[in-house]
Amino acid sequence: MQSQIDQLEAMKVSIDNTYISLCSAFVLLMQVGFAFLEGGCLRYKDMQSIMLKIFINTCITVVMWWLVGYGIGFGDDSDNAMVGHTNFVGQNMKHSHHLAEFAFQTAVACAATSIVSGGAAGRMTYYAYIILSIVFSGLIYPFCAHWGFGKGWLMDMGYHDFAGSGTIHASAGMGALITTLFLKPRLHRFNSKYSEHFEPNNPTYITLATLSLWVCWCFFNGGSSLGISDGKSLAMARAMTNTFISGSSGALTVFFLYYLFNYGKNNRFSLVMICNGNLAGLVAITGPCDNVEPWAAFVIGILGGLTMVGANKLLFRFQIDDPVDAISIHFACGMLGANCVSWFDIDHGIIYGYGGYQYGVQLLGSIVFISWSAALFIIVLGIMSFVMPLRVDAHEEHQGLDKATIGIEAYESELMIAASSTN
Repeated sequence: MQSQIDQLEAMKVSIDNTYISLCSAFVLLMQVGFAFLEGGCLRYKDMQSIMLKIFINTCITVVMWWLVGYGIGFGDDSDNAMVGHTNFVGQNMKHSHHLAEFAFQTAVACAATSIVSGGAAGRMTYYAYIILSIVFSGLIYPFCAHWGFGKGWLMDMGYHDFAGSGTIHASAGMGALITTLFLKPRLHRFNSKYSEHFEPNNPTYITLATLSLWVCWCFFNGGSSLGISDGKSLAMARAMTNTFISGSSGALTVFFLYYLFNYGKNNRFSLVMICNGNLAGLVAITGPCDNVEPWAAFVIGILGGLTMVGANKLLFRFQIDDPVDAISIHFACGMLGANCVSWFDIDHGIIYGYGGYQYGVQLLGSIVFISWSAALFIIVLGIMSFVMPLRVDAHEEHQGLDKATIGIEAYESELMIAASSTN
């Protein structure tokens, strides 16, 4: 009898590890989506440079997470709820569960680091960006992961952020905001005479990237159950269902808003904006996805779309250059999603008659994550600005980072000129 129980336990572990490993591969595939999304949003002359930076930060994050990140985020904290201190450099990870969880959390960390790249797009030097990626993936984000996911002090207080609206998106989005404030806007970005020069160069890439990210996001959110046995399958199924719904309602909200804002014009429909609305809904549902009802996911997606549009307008008014809308999508909607838990969570939400304790905990967690991220980004970028240039020179920026640093543009200029002349 005992041997049969042991066999069943071993089978459950195998099933969970297989599921986590599969989700890990799909979450890592999000890097393809980020590369084409950001490449499509920038000017064609900067397209390869941002894709190269995303490839670099992916490799850096994997190495840093193996060296120190996983240990800080998910190592044993031995009654010190601030930081983990085991599993560095792959130690004590010979068991399959540790290996599977390492793969998943590393892929998640890669996605978080790529969010920061949005603030650096089109004007940051490679050297400065590499250092920033090392610090974020090896220090800033691992602490957030421990506090929000790794049984840290915020989790002890009851903070709930299932797949990371606040832990991942708000903290990384804050990093993107601080980065773009240090770098200042791209040349002529807010000069109306040059406004057409800053339109996304390839909406097709943006659309394909968004749809692929949506698919991967289902594994991102669903995989955060870290298994499908012992009742975890309910959290997985609910997370995936709500990811479908919230992404759709966010996209439709922004689609119709953009139509109303531009009614009667020849640009009343926008492929780029419906994609941004989808991403806004996905970020907003990431935190509460496992324990809200489908109708709440629909509402959260709408709120995400509205938040993204409002943040976009606010950033433009204050002339904060957000080249790929990383701040309005990840920071603003991440803050929203983290705090939607306190309202819509089935077991703790205010609308279900529970008190305001969860609201206080969620708000505290959100503030902690963005404050930690902002403080360290300011320190690191401040020090770096004294010892090296953060931004490429004006000639390289005008020429385009592809030509200036890689030697060839993503598109041949002659072909673009020929294509435009036939229209």
